[in-house]
Amino acid sequence: MYIKKMLTIFLTVLIVLFISACGLMPEEEVFRTTTIVKEYEGTEFNMTTVKRGDIRDYRNIPCEFNQSNIENINIPSWLTIKKVCVKEGDKVKAGDILVELESEEEGVDIEEIKYEIARQKKIISQARRMCELEVKKQKLILNEEVSIKAIKENYDAQISSYENELLSLKQKLDDAVQEQNEYLIRASISGTVTYADASAAGAKKMNIAGPNGRPDMKQDVNVVSVSDGGMPFFSAAIDSSEYIDYLSEGQEIKVTCLDREYNTKVHFPKDNKSEVYFTLDYVPDDIYDGNIANAEYVIEEHKNVLYLPDISVNKMGDSYVVYYEDENGLKNAKEVTIGLKAENKIEITGGLEFGDAVIVR
Repeated sequence: MYIKKMLTIFLTVLIVLFISACGLMPEEEVFRTTTIVKEYEGTEFNMTTVKRGDIRDYRNIPCEFNQSNIENINIPSWLTIKKVCVKEGDKVKAGDILVELESEEEGVDIEEIKYEIARQKKIISQARRMCELEVKKQKLILNEEVSIKAIKENYDAQISSYENELLSLKQKLDDAVQEQNEYLIRASISGTVTYADASAAGAKKMNIAGPNGRPDMKQDVNVVSVSDGGMPFFSAAIDSSEYIDYLSEGQEIKVTCLDREYNTKVHFPKDNKSEVYFTLDYVPDDIYDGNIANAEYVIEEHKNVLYLPDISVNKMGDSYVVYYEDENGLKNAKEVTIGLKAENKIEITGGLEFGDAVIVR
């Protein structure tokens, strides 16, 4: 009986030990990471350490380099240039005529219309003067109201006809000027002409053959360039990035172009803020007009903070943990608190010290 009782106790102990070893008995969980920690129990895994440095959350605003505020007059190749009205070195103001194009229709002589208008105004003035003289003469001779009224009505009819002709001439002039303006290219900025191709004028057509011998309608020819002489800048359209709306005049912005970084300031050249400039205070000699660049709008920046690669920090519910190897070679999890996440980095605000080693999953 005693032997049977001891055997029962022995078997019970063996069963308890067996169940515990197989993980069937409940154990206390730390961040519920037992399964994940076991993934690191292999012979190979990567390690990283907590570093110190800057973390910056930013967005790129695409822009383009401009040597200065330059207006390039590019004429479609299928148009005919009648006259290049400026030459290199000329000073021009906004509104000055730079290029005159050949009209496809027979043009109206504007100067002739102006002469006809002046002549018609003189005829009207003379008719009014003649009316005054006739009335005065009639008063001296007979002073008859009926005759005086007849004189006035006669001249009023003539003057009315002359005035209608004058209105017609003025409308003709307006139409001619409007048509002429359609073939005049004017400067939109004041500055100096830096390029003018006088040889572009006088040709029958500036056709540049495309497929099947037809004119290439997409080909433009640079004829005149005007520069305001300002300092170079990077330009961006207001709709190129949602972050442009958050910029302010004079704000300092870093711009990267051809792997080089430039310090610039924000400037809005127009009142409606339809365009933004990132201006330089010197002329760089290593980038050229038209080079594509990126302005960096910094959303948030933390300097001289502890950080880890973001792939080494794991989210567990509302918490964050890292995995590490203790002094006995065992893999464990540790809870950390975090800050800014950007540039594939994550700021460590608590739970680790500089140089602490963690496992990269």
